[in-house]
Amino acid sequence: MSIDREKILKQLARVMNQVAQSEETVARNRRAVAELEGDGQDVSLATKMLKYLEHVQSINLAEQQRLEKMLSEKTDGREKLEV
Repeated sequence: MSIDREKILKQLARVMNQVAQSEETVARNRRAVAELEGDGQDVSLATKMLKYLEHVQSINLAEQQRLEKMLSEKTDGREKLEV
């Protein structure tokens, strides 16, 4: 396994962990916004925070996809050389 591939795998694992954590955070904040709305409270700040967290989640997912693509390209290239 090349060093580049190892680095990509480590980074991918880190990003996948961030994706999982941010999914939990987004879900928790969605529930909090729903509870606040149900209580008739002002949810403007909570909604802004939720939108920010969703944005971070989308960045994490895009990074995960980018790394998976890089890994796939490296694997495809290596397989082509070995054939």
